[in-house]
Amino acid sequence: MDLAQLAAEMQHSIGVDSDFFYANSHPDLVVELPYAPWVGRGERVVGREMCKAHMEEVGRSLPGLRFLDLRVTPLADKDTFLLEYIGFCPALDNYRLPYICIYRFKDDKLILFREYWDTSEGLRVFGGKGNVPESVTR
Repeated sequence: MDLAQLAAEMQHSIGVDSDFFYANSHPDLVVELPYAPWVGRGERVVGREMCKAHMEEVGRSLPGLRFLDLRVTPLADKDTFLLEYIGFCPALDNYRLPYICIYRFKDDKLILFREYWDTSEGLRVFGGKGNVPESVTR
């Protein structure tokens, strides 16, 4: 399987088949969520086991989360991909959140998962608990 296809399958496995996701993750996996502090969550988690615990906690906040309209675009570095998708969570009222994510692989294993989302929707769903720039809350 090529890395673009693996990235797509890994993204779709989040919340559904975490064993597949973590079997294809590097032991030194880094999850970066630059906007997470704005909604009271951690920004960076290091190590596959710590990332798994963190993402399982996030998953409990978004039961039934799945990803729609997934697009995977290769970047100049043959091991790095841009993923665009819509997060849909039927358990939360009107949760259809656009995401952009960077996947970087090392030795055919995911080493970096960096995810960005629409901050206004994140604030609506989770509330503003962190240091939110004024421009985001207007």
